[in-house]
Amino acid sequence: MVRYLIKFQKTDLIKFLSHLDTMRTLYRAMKRANLPITYSKGFNPHPSISITSPLSVGIASLGEYADVEFDKELDEDFIKYSLNKNLPLGMKILDCIKVNSKMPSSMSIVEAARYEISLKCDLESLKNAVDKIKKQDNLFVLKRTKTGEKEVNIKPMIYDIKLRDDKGIKMEVVLQNSNKGSLNPELLLNTLRNYGVDIKEENITRIDMYVRKDKLIELDKFYKNNLGC
Repeated sequence: MVRYLIKFQKTDLIKFLSHLDTMRTLYRAMKRANLPITYSKGFNPHPSISITSPLSVGIASLGEYADVEFDKELDEDFIKYSLNKNLPLGMKILDCIKVNSKMPSSMSIVEAARYEISLKCDLESLKNAVDKIKKQDNLFVLKRTKTGEKEVNIKPMIYDIKLRDDKGIKMEVVLQNSNKGSLNPELLLNTLRNYGVDIKEENITRIDMYVRKDKLIELDKFYKNNLGC
């Protein structure tokens, strides 16, 4: 079997697909393209497709990733072309990278995600709230977990916040997104509301996901730089 990292985008109505439906959509496209998908062994074999980090329903993305395995080696451009012919409008393969078998899975090494959030709100109140958050040493909020609500300090999970007024208010944030814990941008927006920001409308797009080495590196660039490992 041969491993590949696939980078894709989810826009338009596709952003309302659930995590499981996104997996099914990728799988069906591979089946229609007659790609030699690797299956697990046992009584209930399942396709070797693993999405790096599930995306909340309603959030668009320009930088989603999936680890996939095929029974034989294929040209990366052929995989990209074949899938794009069979995917619905709003889902598009941006890149396909053959991955050395010794490399860890993308899910196990992803550290952060960058989001761009378009907002309808008062810019000054937003600036004041962001300044207050940046000055806090700790920022405890109620976070929903599998076992119920839990008070969590999200300040260490906020890596960067930038604001700009570019044909509307835009907020760019880099948030922790790893198997050690993730911060949903919607929770950050709720925190801003608690600081007095009246957000009338929001539109969230995940821009990319990152590995941390000496600095944050996009997942696809990290794998391309380590092809010989």
